[in-house]
Amino acid sequence: MLNRYFSIYLAAHLLPAVIGFFAITAYTRLLSPAEYGVYVVGISIAGILGAVFFAWIRLSVSRYQATSAAVDFRGTAIVAFGLTVLALCGIAPLALLFPHGVGGTLLAASVFVAIAVNAVDIGQEFERANLRPVRFAVIAIIRSLSGLTFGLLAIWLGWGGLGLVAAVGLGSLVGAVMNAAGNRNRIARWQRSQLTQFARYGLPLSIGGLSGALYSASDRLIVAYLLGASAAGLFGVAADLPRQFLVMLASSVAAATFPIVFRSLTEKGDGATRERLNESLELLLAVVLPVVVWLALAAGQVAGTLVGAEFRTTVTLLLPVLAVARLFGVANQFYFQISFQLSERPFLSVAQSFFTLLLSIALMFPLVASYGLFGAALATLMTEAVGLLVAIYLTRRAFRLPLDLNRLSGVVASAAIMGAVVFVTRLEVSGTGFYSLLAVSLTGGVAYAGAAWLFNVARIRALSMKLLRTELFPRNVLGKSEL
Repeated sequence: MLNRYFSIYLAAHLLPAVIGFFAITAYTRLLSPAEYGVYVVGISIAGILGAVFFAWIRLSVSRYQATSAAVDFRGTAIVAFGLTVLALCGIAPLALLFPHGVGGTLLAASVFVAIAVNAVDIGQEFERANLRPVRFAVIAIIRSLSGLTFGLLAIWLGWGGLGLVAAVGLGSLVGAVMNAAGNRNRIARWQRSQLTQFARYGLPLSIGGLSGALYSASDRLIVAYLLGASAAGLFGVAADLPRQFLVMLASSVAAATFPIVFRSLTEKGDGATRERLNESLELLLAVVLPVVVWLALAAGQVAGTLVGAEFRTTVTLLLPVLAVARLFGVANQFYFQISFQLSERPFLSVAQSFFTLLLSIALMFPLVASYGLFGAALATLMTEAVGLLVAIYLTRRAFRLPLDLNRLSGVVASAAIMGAVVFVTRLEVSGTGFYSLLAVSLTGGVAYAGAAWLFNVARIRALSMKLLRTELFPRNVLGKSEL
């Protein structure tokens, strides 16, 4: 079941990610680093606002709709969302009172993005919790295409980075409208008890989400504060590339596995839940670890092909460090954090997120001041590594997660073989353009696929042999041919 859902959710995240890669390629060729820096700052502000005001609704829907398929939480979610929008629109203008803050136009665009993005994200949580992956995929793809179209139109009209911020909101608004229009079943009335349940579970997690959002945005904002908008644009591109790849893949795994994990805990108990978690972790590492190896060892080829000329030198330098940092972050976010949700102990997540935020700020200021953008990358790596260790320790006080090292050894061995092949291929090919990227990607991909099949990673060998026996060469067909 996990593999079937994963394939659909992978497409739902893969195609938008491909669109996102094309967007980065186009935007870094059409905008200067300073203009892209405006976009980075605006999206960072929108992410913080989304975490502060809307994360409690999204996390509650993800938790309770998945475990209570017969109960309709949509009415309660709509009321919660409407009240939250009113609160956001009333509070956000206060930011204009602070000196040296963001301009009113950029703030308004960021508020619009926060509302639109979270409207579609909450709707998508309902699709995922109710195990409707095809509809989830269609909305995700159209949302991304709309955002790209609006973004290119904004640049053509000369609206620069601010136009890109608005384009993200418009693309998400299209997805939200599709989500609302497609749900024709009668929406149940909101219930005070459900709203209280949402608040009790989601608001503490929102505090942790705020810490996480501040952490995600703080590196870019600190770089912008210390080094300027152009530096923020350069660092934003280098940070966005591994995020696009790894979060896309990890989100596909989470979308396929988390609802099943929650339902297993409710219906089958701890033993079955831990088996599903073992499958989830193996699948997570199987899809993200080879990408980290590829980004780290082929950084020059990736940057030389995917980003504009003004960004390439910096991205090549920072990408290996940020790729490894993002691996630690993905393991924390998409595996170890589920322990706090399963045990309904959200304050542990808050404590971990808050610690990570403080550590990031403490490291970022001195390292950026001393070593510039490379210092920012080092601070990110150190923060993610320590944050992961803290999360692992805190899971001992929540739902104990399984960690089957024998099961994961095949993934690590396959990635090591791939790394050796990529390294040798990179030495043999010249340049950093498209054909060089194609060579290292194909050889590395084939090496990893072959090794993963040999080591039966995520049961790929067993599943492929079963497919051959049952679909391509069934016994009855073989028997008739022999007659």
